[in-house]
Amino acid sequence: MHDYEPTKMKQIPFTGIRRMMEKANKLAAEGHKIIHFEMGQPDFDTPANIKEAAKRALDQGLTSYTSNYGIPALRNAIADKLQRMNGLTVDPNTELMVTTGGEEAVAAAIFALAEKGDEVLVPDPGYIPYSSLIKLAEAVPVPVPLNERDNFCFDFEALERLVSPKTKLLILCSPGNPTGTMMSQEQLERLAAFCKEHGLLVLSDEAYEQVLYDGNRHISIASLPGMKERTITVQSFSKTYSMCGWRVGYLAAPPELMRILIRAHQTVVMCACSFAQAGAAEALTGPQDSLYEMLKEFDRRRMLVYQGLLDAGIPCRKPQAAFYVFPDIREFGMTSVEFADLLLDKYGVATVGGAEFGAEGEGHLRISYATSYEDCQEGVRRIRQCVEDLRSGRK
Repeated sequence: MHDYEPTKMKQIPFTGIRRMMEKANKLAAEGHKIIHFEMGQPDFDTPANIKEAAKRALDQGLTSYTSNYGIPALRNAIADKLQRMNGLTVDPNTELMVTTGGEEAVAAAIFALAEKGDEVLVPDPGYIPYSSLIKLAEAVPVPVPLNERDNFCFDFEALERLVSPKTKLLILCSPGNPTGTMMSQEQLERLAAFCKEHGLLVLSDEAYEQVLYDGNRHISIASLPGMKERTITVQSFSKTYSMCGWRVGYLAAPPELMRILIRAHQTVVMCACSFAQAGAAEALTGPQDSLYEMLKEFDRRRMLVYQGLLDAGIPCRKPQAAFYVFPDIREFGMTSVEFADLLLDKYGVATVGGAEFGAEGEGHLRISYATSYEDCQEGVRRIRQCVEDLRSGRK
């Protein structure tokens, strides 16, 4: 049979997250009770006022193409939000672009800015598609270790070793996926100084910027002195407002970059869904009660899972943001993927091996507590049983 697969696609894996989801769903369909800790998707319904706004837009006939940049009402609401919450002053007409989710925003930026042979610094462990998108652009992903001792911040010594004349872009993800940690203002300032010194553009993925705990405050790197002109800020409605399936995100960038970025977006998707944009505008301008309730419940689940892992003797850092915990499972002498497979196959708990997020993630497990409190309780109980069996020599 003819091999139709291009060489570039042979470098692109089916993501570990989706592999575990497919496997877990198959087991569930066979009648097994599966605890879904693998997906980074809130289990809450989208707030009613957002859905009603989209319904009204449909009834009013907002079903045609919009501007490539997005509908004016949403861009104005985003500009207000960025000013109020992120300290970023942007022109909604020239510095904002509404996208089909944060992922398309990241893709548009990489496809528009990275050329064949360019190098892109990516966090390791980090979100899986970064490196795949860079490879599709025929550029070179350069993994930079995150220092676990420094709360999974970039290893600055490694950054200095890995930057080269070919480096064009650095990808920042804070709050972080898969670690659930975030960089401090001091660390961000040091990173900003590094990027300015080396003339790098920054793609700042801030999908989890409002899913915060313990009074932590998110800082957009573009708000730091000298950084707005070199930063593409990506944010999303998916996690904050439980709108994953709506596929609405946005990016903010200076006009000289936006003129490049818009062409990639225009070519691939043309525009974000029209009536979904109306819902997104309501998300920003309407009541925020549902968001606060969701965050309160996430916090309750966070402490249950975190404390349950500690009680089981599994080391992990207390999550500061997002809805992930990244425990250390090196004690058990198997790879993270092997551990995740064992946990699913024998104990019915779907997680993701840390190695799926890069070489530096090996020895860890990503657990998403974006599922019900009751499932979190049962999932922790099953994980505890698994580690007890491993420690006693039973498998």
